Amino acid sequence: MRASHIAIASILLLFAAACSGSKSYSKKAAKLDGSGLYVEAADMYLQSAVRNAKNIDAKIGLKKTGQMVLNDKLSAFFKAFSLGEDKAAAVDAYLDAESYQERVQRAGVTLEIPDSYTTDFKQVKGEYLVQLYTQGHELLEKKDYQAAEAAFAKIGKLEPGYKDAGSLQDIAYLEPLYLSGKAALEAGQYRKAYTDLNRVMERNAMYKDASALRQQCVDKGRYAIAVLPFNVAGNQMQTAQAATLQAYVTAALTDINDPFIRVVDRDNIQKILDEQRLGMSGVVDESTAVSAGKLMGAQAVIMGTVMSYQEVPGNTRKSTKEGYESYQVKQLNSETNQYVYVTRYKPVNYTEFYKENKAMVSFSFKLVSLETGQVLLSKVVEREADDHAWYASYSGNAKALYPKQNGAVDTRSSARRDLTSLLSAPREVKSTTVLGNELLRSTSVAAAGTIQHELASKLP
Repeated sequence: MRASHIAIASILLLFAAACSGSKSYSKKAAKLDGSGLYVEAADMYLQSAVRNAKNIDAKIGLKKTGQMVLNDKLSAFFKAFSLGEDKAAAVDAYLDAESYQERVQRAGVTLEIPDSYTTDFKQVKGEYLVQLYTQGHELLEKKDYQAAEAAFAKIGKLEPGYKDAGSLQDIAYLEPLYLSGKAALEAGQYRKAYTDLNRVMERNAMYKDASALRQQCVDKGRYAIAVLPFNVAGNQMQTAQAATLQAYVTAALTDINDPFIRVVDRDNIQKILDEQRLGMSGVVDESTAVSAGKLMGAQAVIMGTVMSYQEVPGNTRKSTKEGYESYQVKQLNSETNQYVYVTRYKPVNYTEFYKENKAMVSFSFKLVSLETGQVLLSKVVEREADDHAWYASYSGNAKALYPKQNGAVDTRSSARRDLTSLLSAPREVKSTTVLGNELLRSTSVAAAGTIQHELASKLP
């Protein structure tokens, strides 16, 4: 049987099962209806109609019992409407009835809501909208912004575009954030102020003077840091890695989406270091860093030292493995007197290869305040990167190759799949140079993230 035929057969079976299930639901619904349990019957009929749109019995039953359920919901609405005290309850009751009508309609059955109920709903809805609008205004005057926003949001759901309810809802949301941001700015809590004012601008970029206040937060709270040339400990051959790591840390800090961190331009740093005759000797202690950093207009400096750096190229390890190659033999079947092909296996050897390259770095860095000379952060980072290739090679018919297990051919599909995977595995390994560069980049990103987190937690 073709795949398309199988697929069609499967669909037909599923359809038959759905129809069978639908009929079963209809029978249960009829029994419930006969017992006076029309609410439960309506639910069963609805499920049956959804399962099979061609189930006429289900739709007839749903037309009857569903209308009875809808009438109960309309009665609840009329009761709340007649009392006239709780307009919200009346509106909710009608919307519940309308929602049920729409749900049944999607199953292909139309239920009726008399026009008189619709007329009554329009009246109570209008009264409720006026009530909500007045309530929202009063809450705004009392500065109960959360409750005011909820009131205007209800208006938006009931009747989008009602008067200026949408604008007032925005004000109820924005004003507390604006006031909070403004107060935080005056208190010198620049990050909190920025967060609140940024939320204001995300909703309404033109709200009052939020944009100007947010910029004040950045201007007053921005913290300038300079990344000084990194040193090496011991092996001067690692100077290149120290310079690369410094460049990567500088770039990573610049790329961080934090408006309060300003990284001093690297060219300016080098110019000042050269003028101070520190470019050759290096900046090795906090006191020298403070004097150099102040000339750069920085408030803090980052000093780093590459403690050790290694690139370790691995040797390719090779091992000979025993296996089997399958082949076909033509053989006469004595019972049928016909020739058949029989699979045989011959012992063969194939080769497995393994190679791994590594790069390792040990790096320490400090964040030093130029205002106090205090070490704000000191950390040692040790990281490693590696890449390996593990593959197999066979000079014969690789498609017919089988592994050996317990002295015999292993024909298990999982074992064959593993061997096939080895035969087709990548044979190239990242060079130690590439690994080293990736390692320095990831180390710099980790260091920059730690520095940013420290500044965000300690600075206002």
